[in-house]
Amino acid sequence: MNPLPVLPVLAYSIVAVLWPAQVDGHRRGKSLLVVEALIIAALIGVGKLLDKLVVPNAAGYRWGTVLLLAAGYLYVCGRGIVLVRAVLELPDLHLRRDDDRGAGAVEVSRGRTIGVLERGLVLTLVLLGQYGALGLVIAAKALARFKALEDREFAEYFLIGTLTSLLLALLGGIAIRSLM
Repeated sequence: MNPLPVLPVLAYSIVAVLWPAQVDGHRRGKSLLVVEALIIAALIGVGKLLDKLVVPNAAGYRWGTVLLLAAGYLYVCGRGIVLVRAVLELPDLHLRRDDDRGAGAVEVSRGRTIGVLERGLVLTLVLLGQYGALGLVIAAKALARFKALEDREFAEYFLIGTLTSLLLALLGGIAIRSLM
């Protein structure tokens, strides 16, 4: 893979992960998701323009693959925190927001960390072509939250968040595999 087309996505991934703007009362999920889709489309367009500037050698192709993997993991794992929250903030799905219904900051932080690890694991499994192992990720999460799933509202919140997270990692992995 030519490394130049990957640079805009990598740069955006770095900025987006470090960018403090999150989903909050002023920035609802729908607008964030629309803006994110437009930014990604623009970055892909810029990448296609950059692709024609240089024809890399073998070392350049290796660097392109490394940059693509770095951008993919950074975007899916890092930016995924905000994107999953944005889906949970959609007006039709507005679930459990009130500071996650009294959950402490440590518990919310743990949940986000679990989400990052989950997306990283799913992305790795997709890149390795181990689609069947994705069920193990869902099973492990469901087993860990088995008692809490008795609360229907929590179960819906948990399922929507988990499936959104898995979908993001799955689509990211498929996109990376198609470019490699």
